[in-house]
Amino acid sequence: MAEDREKWILSCAMFLGLGQAVYFSLKAQPSDVLLAVALLITLVGMWVSRHHVIPFFCCLMLFFALAGGGIVQVHLYILQGPVLKKTLYTDNLQGKILSLEPRNGRTRLMVAPDGIAGLSRDQWPQKVRLSLSGDIEARPGDYFAGKAKIFPLSVPETPGDPDFARNLYFDGIGATGFALGRSYRIDRDLTAETGFFERIEKIRLAIMEWINNGLEPARAGLANAILVGERGGVAPALAEDLRKSGLAHLLAISGLHMGLLCGVVFFTVRFGLALFPSVALRYPIKKWAAIAGFIVGAFYLLLSGATVPTQRAFVMTAIVLFAVLVDRRAISLRLVAIAAVIVMVLRPDAILGASFQLSFAAVTALVAFYQGKGGRLVSPQRDLPIWQRIGRYLFALFITGIMVTAVTAPIIGFHFGRISLLGVVSNLVAIPLMAFWIMPGIVAVLVLLPLGLEGIALGFLAPGLDVLIALAHLVGRQDWGVWHIAQPSALAVILSLLTLLWLVIWRQRVLWVFAIVPAVGAGIASLSAQSPDLLVGGDQKDWAFYRNQDDDLVFNDRVSGFHRDIWNARFGTGFVPEKREEMYCVQQRCWFKKNGKSIVISDKIDDPFYLCRHADVIVVLKQDFPVSACRGVKRMPLIIDDDVLWWQGGVTVFLGDQQVASRYVTVRQTSGNWPWIIIGGR
Repeated sequence: MAEDREKWILSCAMFLGLGQAVYFSLKAQPSDVLLAVALLITLVGMWVSRHHVIPFFCCLMLFFALAGGGIVQVHLYILQGPVLKKTLYTDNLQGKILSLEPRNGRTRLMVAPDGIAGLSRDQWPQKVRLSLSGDIEARPGDYFAGKAKIFPLSVPETPGDPDFARNLYFDGIGATGFALGRSYRIDRDLTAETGFFERIEKIRLAIMEWINNGLEPARAGLANAILVGERGGVAPALAEDLRKSGLAHLLAISGLHMGLLCGVVFFTVRFGLALFPSVALRYPIKKWAAIAGFIVGAFYLLLSGATVPTQRAFVMTAIVLFAVLVDRRAISLRLVAIAAVIVMVLRPDAILGASFQLSFAAVTALVAFYQGKGGRLVSPQRDLPIWQRIGRYLFALFITGIMVTAVTAPIIGFHFGRISLLGVVSNLVAIPLMAFWIMPGIVAVLVLLPLGLEGIALGFLAPGLDVLIALAHLVGRQDWGVWHIAQPSALAVILSLLTLLWLVIWRQRVLWVFAIVPAVGAGIASLSAQSPDLLVGGDQKDWAFYRNQDDDLVFNDRVSGFHRDIWNARFGTGFVPEKREEMYCVQQRCWFKKNGKSIVISDKIDDPFYLCRHADVIVVLKQDFPVSACRGVKRMPLIIDDDVLWWQGGVTVFLGDQQVASRYVTVRQTSGNWPWIIIGGR
C-alpha cells in the first residue's frame, strides 16, 4: 500500500462519496461542533500515525468520509431559505420567469417570485416551479402573474420511495404547483437587462423551435433531448421502448454525448488544420483542437441546461482535454476520481441519484478494464486490414456492453426494478449510430443554424434518428428481453459497490482481504432484507397490497399511474395490467388475508367494534379510528388512520407471521427531519 500511493486518491474519492451517503441517511442535520471536532480528531490521528501506513490510511479515509458530510453541511447553509409548509391557493403569484420547458402538452415554468398573495415576504420561496396547460408565448426574463395552487415539496409517498423533494431543494426550489386555468398573464419588461443565463435559455428555446419546425414530432423530440436536454417532447411510448431496450441513457446528456460531441469537434478541427502543412508543421494543432473541443463542450453544457449528468460529463471531458494541453495521459482512474470529487463538491445530492451512480460505475469499470488486459483491443491498429479493425471495434463494443450491463445491473435494479437483457445488442447498433451519424449531425446543426442552413443538417440527421427510433421499437417490443426484479436492499447495493471499487482500485491481491468486510456485510444485508406487505400512501388515497401469489400487487381503483409504476418497480411485478381492488372489496371496504392475518382498508368506518374483533390490521384513510373501541380484545390490532397518515406520512406495513406482531414504518421515521421534508405542515 505504501508503494502504491498514487491509488490513494481513488480511495479518497470513494470514502468522500460514502461520507455523503451516510450523512443523507441520518435523521437530522448533525451539530457543527460535533462535525468540526471529529474532523480535528482525524487530523490529529493522521499526524500521530504519519510513520505507520495502515493507521495513517485509516485516519485519512475517515477524514474524507467526514469531509463528505461537511460538504453537504456547507451546501445546506448556503441553500437556507423558505419552503412552503402548506398547500396554498393564491390569487396572485407574480415573479420573473427563469426558465421554461415544454412537456407533453404542458409548459413548466421556473419562477423567482416577488409577490405571493397569502404569504408574507419572509415566506416566499426563492424559486417556484409551475405547470401551465398548453404551449405559451414566453421567454426567460418575462414576468408571470396569475392565480395558482402551490404545494410543499413532494415527500416520498411511502418509506423507500424516491425522494424527489431533496433534488428540488438542492435546485433552490421551495414549492411546486400549477396555474389555475388561463387566469394568468405573461408580461415582457423591455427595459430590463437580459442576463447571461437568460440569453443562453433564449438560444436554447430558439433551437428547440427551429428543430420542431424542421422535423416531425417523433424525430424532433429525440433531437431536442440529445441537443438541448429537453425530454418533454419524447412520446411516452418511445420513451418506454427506449427504457426497455436499454437505450434510455441516450435521452440524458451524459458522457457519451459530451465525449462524442467534443471528439467530433476535436478530430474535425485537427484534420482540417492538418490539411495545411505550413500550419501543421509549425504549430501545436492537437492542442488547438483540444481548445476548440473544450469551447464547444462548455457551450453544450450551458445549452443543455447544465444538469448534473451533463456537469459530470463536462468535468471528465474537460480534464481529458486539459491533459492533452499539458502532454499528460488523458484517460485514467485518477481522472475518474478527480471528476467524481468535483461533482460531489459542487452537487453533493448527486451521490444518491441513479445518473451519478450509473455513470461512474460504468466509467470506472471500463477504464480499469482498458488500462489492463483490455488495452489490446484499443491499441494502435494501423497495420491491420480494415475488416479486422472493424471486427476488433465491434468486439470491443460487445465486451463493453457486457461489462457495463453487469456492473450497472444492481444499480438499475435498485432504482428502476427492471434490467434490459437485450441492452448489449441494442447498444451494439446504437453507439456506432450515435458516433458516426447522429452526433456529427448535431455538430452540423450547431454550425449551420447561425447561417440559416439548418435544413441541410436536419436532413442529414433525420434518417439517423429514424434508425434509432426503429431500433428502440423493435427491441422494446420483445417483452422477454426485460427482467423485472424486486428492489434489493440499499445497504446490500452500497456494500457490493464498495467491494467492487476496492478490488478495482487495489490490484495487489494481498490487499483484497480488506474487501471481505463489505462483501460479508452485503450478503448479510441481502439475506436479512424484508419486503413490505402493504403500502399506504401519504396522500390518503393510494394503496397497494402484495399478495405473494403469482407475485402480483393489488391496487385500489384510484391509484395514480405515477405511484403504480414506482410500486411495481419496487416489487419487480412488471408493468402489466394489475389486479384491481374490486375483487376484494364490498361497499368501499377491502378485506385481505395473508400469513393467517386479516387486513381491512376503508376510507371511513361506522362499526369500529366489529373491526377490532375481526381484523389484525385496520387502515382507515380519511378518518380517525376510535382506539377505545378495541379495549378488551385479546389481541390489539395494528391501527393506521387519518392521524398517522397526516402527521407521519405514508406507511409500509410488515405483517409478520402468527408469532410475530405486525408493525409499520412511516415516512417521518425513515426520512428524518430535513428542510425539504414537509409532512402535515411541519
